[in-house]
Amino acid sequence: MITLNPPPQLILSDLNDSLNGKEINIETMINRREFIKKTSMGAAAISVAGLTQSGINHSESGIKPVGGRVIDAHMHVTPGKVKKALQVMDDNFIRYGVIIASIAGSDPDQYVGDKAFYEISEAIKPYKNRLALHYTYDWTLAETDPDFFNKAPDMLEKAVKAGAIALKNLKQLGLVARDHEGKLIAIDDPRLFPIWERAEKLGIPVAFHTGDPVAFFNPWNPKNERWEELELHPEWSFSDRSKYPPLETLFAQANNVYKKFRKIQFVSVHVGGYSENLKEVSRWLDEIPNLSVDTAARIGELGKHPASEGYDFFNKYQDRIMFGTDMAYWEGCDVQGAGPCKDFTLDEDRNFYNIHWRYLQTKDKQFDHPTPIQGKWKINGIGLQTAALKKIYWDNAYRFYKLNRFGVS
Repeated sequence: MITLNPPPQLILSDLNDSLNGKEINIETMINRREFIKKTSMGAAAISVAGLTQSGINHSESGIKPVGGRVIDAHMHVTPGKVKKALQVMDDNFIRYGVIIASIAGSDPDQYVGDKAFYEISEAIKPYKNRLALHYTYDWTLAETDPDFFNKAPDMLEKAVKAGAIALKNLKQLGLVARDHEGKLIAIDDPRLFPIWERAEKLGIPVAFHTGDPVAFFNPWNPKNERWEELELHPEWSFSDRSKYPPLETLFAQANNVYKKFRKIQFVSVHVGGYSENLKEVSRWLDEIPNLSVDTAARIGELGKHPASEGYDFFNKYQDRIMFGTDMAYWEGCDVQGAGPCKDFTLDEDRNFYNIHWRYLQTKDKQFDHPTPIQGKWKINGIGLQTAALKKIYWDNAYRFYKLNRFGVS
């Protein structure tokens, strides 16, 4: 039986304004992965248990996002899960959701590209004032279709005419995507320039998921802080330098694109892919005025920084940070930003969102972050002021995606 602690004091912003490196047995790891998924144990259980012990409970704490309305600018929703997504959104003050990539199917059997885009687009048609969708390329076409680079701009324009509000580039670009000759495609490959030029002509934003957490590029062993997450997703290990470029190379390539195409509004998701180094992300934002970031699945990593550093980052760039969670509603099960795929209850989803409000709005100390599979550390709230919170929760994404055209309010 869990003993509940007294609810922590919430310092809302409204008030502020006044195995030691051994070789990995892959077969054992995959079995462990299946065990976690099938038994619904692991990160989700840890998250809910830890949250209850901290005393944060929706009904007890009364915590809610400042302003009472939020745009989750980084979600994933498959056609069969639209109603479930809307139910969770309604329960957590999420007035509008941006489906940031056209990915469909069940975990781990997912597919992208035109098939996924048009299926999801059709499913969300009745909900234009609640949900919108990015178009996403299936980069395997660059390897199988020698004419892909010529076709790609028209594919994008067709999708925009069908309702796409932006283009999302998955992390495969620069990391694993190859051309017809089997060569790795750099993010700043000139053959991709016609795509960015077409996006500029169409007046749509472009999102990049560049790289992945630093730990995924480090050796995969028990000393790796993302050991449990890599155990669940061994395919996310990019430490083999004979196969994958360094993370720094990917960042440099992406920044080359942002700087060359200054008229395009870019969003580098997951805090630019470098939430471990806020000083470097700050440098990018200072140098590239057409760049924004989102918070998706990185509250845990952000919370590793001293609260004062987190506050300064969010406060300085409050006009260029969009709230996002990476909440994924796959066919068959859901993922809360990171961790196992399971059928979460509304209470579990509410707890997940509550931790986000708690980090951004309060000055609470040493509580569990929303994606504990990413690491076992605790985080401290940064207590942002009301004006900054309203921009991060609503104004920035509303402006970035021009949501006034859909009657969003």
